[in-house]
Amino acid sequence: MPGRNALVAMIPVNLLLVAWVWMGRVFFGVGGWFLLIFLLSLVPLLLMLLTISTVLAFTQPSHPGRPRSLTRNQVRSQAVLWAGLFVFGAFCPDFGDAPDSSSSLLTQIFGYSDTLLDVSGFITLAGGAVAVGGYIALLTTLTVGRRQPPPPGSAPVTDAR
Repeated sequence: MPGRNALVAMIPVNLLLVAWVWMGRVFFGVGGWFLLIFLLSLVPLLLMLLTISTVLAFTQPSHPGRPRSLTRNQVRSQAVLWAGLFVFGAFCPDFGDAPDSSSSLLTQIFGYSDTLLDVSGFITLAGGAVAVGGYIALLTTLTVGRRQPPPPGSAPVTDAR
């Protein structure tokens, strides 16, 4: 049941990916001012947004007799979001105070060049865009399904003043 597995994995994977976006590139020897900048800006934003989507996922209506789970589209959206966050955290270039302290995963592997630093920035932006797109799709699929149509035969509610 992939929808149930994705729902159960939301909290730990979301927390792991927030930490990954914050300092995942440190595992590749890339660390600098973005560790502090992201801690003060991006990490709180990600925690807030991922908390919203997780609460919506866990509180969505479920079918009687079946455990709560994500729909196929919700699972796809969540996977796209996770993939975007992973790419962003891995390829984000960083900088420091010392001259020539700019580095990224690609420059650590292949040696420093301005071109590789630019490619790293492009991959990072693409990962961020994919994550934003995945989040918007996830939020949409989590909220659109919540609207319950009125029961058949019920009269519309009007303001009787």
